[in-house]
Amino acid sequence: MKEKPSPPSVMGTLGALSGMGFTIAVPIAFCAVGGYYLDNNLHTGPLFILLGLLLGLTTGIYGAYRLFKSVFK
Repeated sequence: MKEKPSPPSVMGTLGALSGMGFTIAVPIAFCAVGGYYLDNNLHTGPLFILLGLLLGLTTGIYGAYRLFKSVFK
């Protein structure tokens, strides 16, 4: 018979959750800064910063989903 895997430790869970926070925050920040840079150079108003935020949010959520899936199998 298979043994049940032991539940994750508190520190392991906290580490995974903080990793998810960085996985979401870093792409949002980088894409927003890139959009801000493009908006300033191309004089397009808030177009690219909004697109950057949307792209960063999508990328961050997808990365967090993949991380969640691998940590909490």
